[in-house]
Amino acid sequence: MDFIRIIKKITNLNIIEEIVDLNFQLLRTQLILEYILNNNSSLNKPNANQMKSIDDNAITSLQKKYPNLIDGLEYK
Repeated sequence: MDFIRIIKKITNLNIIEEIVDLNFQLLRTQLILEYILNNNSSLNKPNANQMKSIDDNAITSLQKKYPNLIDGLEYK
């Protein structure tokens, strides 16, 4: 995809609004998850190895969805 086509595609979006909306959705989901985990002591919470696996799966998913933008991404 050349630069002009990318710019035309981007200009059809309200990027700031999209970023704010995504951040709201992410924070809301995080707060719901924290509430559930903090108020249900019988739930099994992921250990460090399981969290690493979840992180790796998320990165792999992003790399597949955005192969040209997420090259070499690592979560630290």
